[in-house]
Amino acid sequence: KNFLYKCIGVVMRKTTNKQFLLDHLNLVFSTVKHTSQVEREGCAIALGFCAASHLDMAIEKLEFVTRNDMVRKSTGLLGLMKDKTEADVERIKSTVMLCYGYVTLFAPIDLITSRVEVNILRCINPHFPNVRDTGVKQNLIRTVELIGKALHPDHIKNTEFIFSRRADLLGHMLVCWFFG
Repeated sequence: KNFLYKCIGVVMRKTTNKQFLLDHLNLVFSTVKHTSQVEREGCAIALGFCAASHLDMAIEKLEFVTRNDMVRKSTGLLGLMKDKTEADVERIKSTVMLCYGYVTLFAPIDLITSRVEVNILRCINPHFPNVRDTGVKQNLIRTVELIGKALHPDHIKNTEFIFSRRADLLGHMLVCWFFG
């Protein structure tokens, strides 16, 4: 499945049909097994490939998943039952955070400098303080590594870009590493 997700990502990068993109972004997220790190990686790389040509659609999909799939909704009589366990939410969070890293890495260089602080860090920063699962923690660390690679001066080749939230991101990493 990992390889299949990557292939779908390459096809999404090449297509211009918006409906095809929406359908396949939904397909990737609805079929990924969030318990499998290999499938998470495939899903994340597929979204990264898609972001190379369709950055805003990839970010919108991740924001949608964050809003709708990473919350426990009450169901049943008097809302006493939850539709997902806390572990399910943590696994989905792990996938989404990894996706943000690959989206940042593969995004067009001229666009990512304007989107990283506004769209990407705004979505991942709230998840640093309350990481319980080691898998989520590892994927958050991997995400920061990918963001670091994407914003490295050798990669963006823009001497004018200043990553103003760098200290915040490093602070989150230190707290995650030493106190998490």
